[in-house]
Amino acid sequence: MRSILASHTGQVARVQSRCAKTRACSSRSWTIARQLQPLNHSNINPWQAICASPCHLKRQLLVATRAGIDLNTLGIDIPEIDAADIASYQEELGAEFNENGVALTFSNTDRVLEALSDGVAVLDRSHWGRLRIAGKDRLDLLHNQSTADFKALRPGQGCDTVFVTATARCLDLATAIVLDSSVMLITSPNMKQQLLQRLDKYIFPADDVSITDVSDKCKMLTLLGPQADDVMQQLTGDAFVLEDEPYCRHQLLKFAGNAPIIVAVGTGLAVPGYTLIVDARAAPDVYAALVNKGCVPMGEADWERARITQGRPAAGTELTPDHNPLEAGLCHAVSLEKGCYIGQETLAKVTNTNGIKQQLWGLQLSCRALPGATITTSAAEGAEVIGRLTSYVNLEQNGHFGLGYLRSRKRGVQVPLEGITVEVDGQPAKVVNVPYVTRQLPKQQTSSSSSSSASIPSSSPTAANADVGIQDRAAAANLLLCLLLALLSLS
Repeated sequence: MRSILASHTGQVARVQSRCAKTRACSSRSWTIARQLQPLNHSNINPWQAICASPCHLKRQLLVATRAGIDLNTLGIDIPEIDAADIASYQEELGAEFNENGVALTFSNTDRVLEALSDGVAVLDRSHWGRLRIAGKDRLDLLHNQSTADFKALRPGQGCDTVFVTATARCLDLATAIVLDSSVMLITSPNMKQQLLQRLDKYIFPADDVSITDVSDKCKMLTLLGPQADDVMQQLTGDAFVLEDEPYCRHQLLKFAGNAPIIVAVGTGLAVPGYTLIVDARAAPDVYAALVNKGCVPMGEADWERARITQGRPAAGTELTPDHNPLEAGLCHAVSLEKGCYIGQETLAKVTNTNGIKQQLWGLQLSCRALPGATITTSAAEGAEVIGRLTSYVNLEQNGHFGLGYLRSRKRGVQVPLEGITVEVDGQPAKVVNVPYVTRQLPKQQTSSSSSSSASIPSSSPTAANADVGIQDRAAAANLLLCLLLALLSLS
């Protein structure tokens, strides 16, 4: 085999490999060597010829790499394979990619929609950030720097949490998976560096906390749809015990004998399913196995369509310095009972006075619209500006849909918004509820709810409907605690 590979001539492009997995594949490696034989021409660059070859030949070359063969000693440098070669398999499935190398579409939207309602789809979310936070003070750091109550969590549990500014303005919606000795924090695309720097800023010399970006060491796949339980049972057998478990409950499984997989309940949408965090070396095989089990490959365009119609706010569009988590419909990720944290005083004040001035709603549009478009009352009502459009998606035969913030308070009174008709850039639109948003805080449940409250399905991040108001004594206790902490810090 060495003599055959050494016979290739021409300069080979130098790039670094991010994929190497030990396998006993000597027979397949010999096949690769034979397939490379025709490239022995003085005027042909072997790697350029390989890159121009069909995808299956590229994948077979990887087998030689993963079999433990040191191609560098043979004078052959190993190319960088995007997304640990999940992308090569996606290309075989007909994927089209965006400028960042993320699979945008598989031209199968109808199949994806059917899978989300009656089957199961698989989405590669490896471009989302993953930060590993370790050390005995890890929960304290997250507890003080975001909106969720981390001190109430135990290994095997998790939650959504919002990172906000000192004035409670949104930075990002993240998901935390609490493991035995660390926390896996899943951030929105392009937000991991900002959050890493933010958290690192508040780590003091005496704190036992470390933060590591592990996004390149592991990949993230999400199964979405009511048949996700069946697929997980087929993939892992009796070891899978998460069926009917609450949001973010998770377990550690192994794929093909030794590849670790963290499986967590939840999809990031109000759709049943699971999120898998997989060792980067095993990710291509796991993805292929899921597709072989009948999962419909889903692209980023389909995720964006589902995100908008479900009402999940995104960093940079709905989650901006103009809005707080209560306005964004993220009450399920906010605790006002856990004590002092960044942004807590503002959120407590808004809640205590029922002072939410705007809310995120869905909009059934009559035509195409651009994000940023002005939302007004109808012309008959004076065409008064009451909000703006933040996201838009063309639903093809099902019309047009968008998300937007609408003014929900007028003359000190909360006004009902669901079902009213407004205008977006002068064109009529109907305000509708969206399943992802939660407008009531956890642990404040009452038997009645306002007309603007969302009904939370069991597949959404929380199934609790709770009163938006906070008890005066709870707010006073939190304020007193904050003052005591401030006095202690000055002493």
